[in-house]
Amino acid sequence: MDKKLSIIVCAYNSEKTIKKTIDSLLDQTEPIKIIIIDDGSKDNTAKIAKEYSDMYPDISYYYKENGGIADARNFGMDKVDTEYFGFLDSDDTCKKDMAMKMLEAIEKDEADVAICDFSKIFKDKTIYQKDTGFKDKKDMIARAFAIVWNKIYKTSFIRDIGIRFNKGLRYEDICFSYELFPYLNKVAYVEESLIDYYQNEGSQSREYSLEVLDLLEDLKLLKTYYKDNGLLAKYSDELEYINIRLILGSGYLRAIRIGDKEARKGVLDKGWEYLNREYPNFKDNPYLKEGLKNKYYGHINRFIYDHSGWLFRIAYKLGLMR
Repeated sequence: MDKKLSIIVCAYNSEKTIKKTIDSLLDQTEPIKIIIIDDGSKDNTAKIAKEYSDMYPDISYYYKENGGIADARNFGMDKVDTEYFGFLDSDDTCKKDMAMKMLEAIEKDEADVAICDFSKIFKDKTIYQKDTGFKDKKDMIARAFAIVWNKIYKTSFIRDIGIRFNKGLRYEDICFSYELFPYLNKVAYVEESLIDYYQNEGSQSREYSLEVLDLLEDLKLLKTYYKDNGLLAKYSDELEYINIRLILGSGYLRAIRIGDKEARKGVLDKGWEYLNREYPNFKDNPYLKEGLKNKYYGHINRFIYDHSGWLFRIAYKLGLMR
């Protein structure tokens, strides 16, 4: 039976986690293809992946020189030969019926993309994250998570649009996701957690450093893309809101965890300056009218921005925030 879905697993020094990732894909009730992209690992990742590819004909292993996860994902997309594809990080897992339910949804609705909810797995608790059920395209652009591993994509649709990951920058999912969303004709939703997203302290996705500045570069590229492709006028409120919640929300929480005081201040200054320069009236954004977090964004000023970081840092040290 021909496989309909390929899952791309990009790995870098993943010897401790990649087995459970691959095993969760092999355990699928719907047979799939697995494409492993080794992005220049220096540990035993290659040995482990090769052993799997030798044992299972539907697992393909590719080694490439290290170029970052965006480059690895682009490499993986070029290897897809199935009707649909998706991604799974090399330290995460999926439920055994993920492929079946996602394929059923995308085919039933004749959709371009299928999305499911996911679970954030900590050592001491699990948090359910809803990422489905948006009322329209604008709602999706404004509120959807800019992540790729809880989605499957119609291969021909992605190739026709020509969407790629921006090589050399962290937070590579941001541009890929928000550049894609405006072009979606139909989205299928599986309102169930099918992905377990492990929160591993010290993993690549949890490093807080000056690379937070890549977030601003991604947001600059995204605005340029919207301008160049005639999307800015139609989605101006949504683009502004993306910038608000990423700079004042997740970007801020990453920046305040930079250890060096001067470096931390420099990153925070650049974030505030960029938001106010590019979106000087951001407090009037219509998405800030509802919800406690949004109201906080709407009332924030430079004093609060500069002086609330210490409170969050203490909360992190006490384990009150993740």
